[in-house]
Amino acid sequence: MRLRSLVFLPFIVSGMFETATPQQVVQNDMFTFVRIKYSSGSYGYAFRMRFNSDSWEVDYPTAEENFLRGLRRITQLPVNDQALAMPLTDPEIFQYPFAYMLEVGYLRLSQAEADTLREWCLRGGFLMIDDFHGSAEWENFINEFSKAFPDRAPKRLPDNHPIFHCYYDFPTYPRVPGLGPLSMGRLYERDGYNPECWGIFDDDNRLMILINHNVDIGDSWEHAADSRYPTFYSKLGYMLGINYLVYALTH
Repeated sequence: MRLRSLVFLPFIVSGMFETATPQQVVQNDMFTFVRIKYSSGSYGYAFRMRFNSDSWEVDYPTAEENFLRGLRRITQLPVNDQALAMPLTDPEIFQYPFAYMLEVGYLRLSQAEADTLREWCLRGGFLMIDDFHGSAEWENFINEFSKAFPDRAPKRLPDNHPIFHCYYDFPTYPRVPGLGPLSMGRLYERDGYNPECWGIFDDDNRLMILINHNVDIGDSWEHAADSRYPTFYSKLGYMLGINYLVYALTH
């Protein structure tokens, strides 16, 4: 697959944004973007009180459905327009090889969820994690995912990992901030000053879980047509997402 340089591509974001309506109807012979519904329990109470939603719902479904339109336009991959959201305990999740999860700083996995997550990953699933920031949310993520993978610690992905070069060529892991900190004149949230990308691997060194820490790729998809959000970061987010999809579907 040929490499693309990190250059301005106006067609990436122009004319492909619509008001998304959540539906749960997809064609099974096309790529489907699945968002994981997870438990947050009492830990997420403050989040629900502040935002009137659960943390798993952030940006849903506008972010992924904007991204799917860009993915189809740029790569010509057959993709479903509608994204799905489903709990880890739904047996249907084994029908889908790719899933997305965010705000894991508020995660509280039940053991049943953790067991299914482990089985799904080890049977070939690829999980993209996004939009959690700073040391406290990292600590919560590590604690919760250790329920599923007590034997597998995350490893920092080097800049020469193939996932950063399989479609677009990223010399370094880029910074993709959220709209919230940008509106306050910052590029980071909490004490998450530096963008980091980590992975959890299976016994054959296959990347199962891609961990995007101190970035908000979902915001770069959701707000691509929002004048408050810089186009530069939206392009980076789309290009990263395309690399992740291409890598996941070919490994």
